[in-house]
Amino acid sequence: MLDTISGFDRIGEENAFAVLARAGELAADGKDVINLGIGQPDFPTPENIVEAAVKALRDG
Repeated sequence: MLDTISGFDRIGEENAFAVLARAGELAADGKDVINLGIGQPDFPTPENIVEAAVKALRDG
């Protein structure tokens, strides 16, 4: 089971960078951190998602 931050669902955008910085600190200290925050994924967008986005844009 994953340990989560109490009240995580109440974190607003304005706090996202603070959470990201703290996650970086924990990772630098050797803690196992799963980053579900801001940033770019390290994998390409799956083709079915690309196709669905294109279809949604074309269909209005």
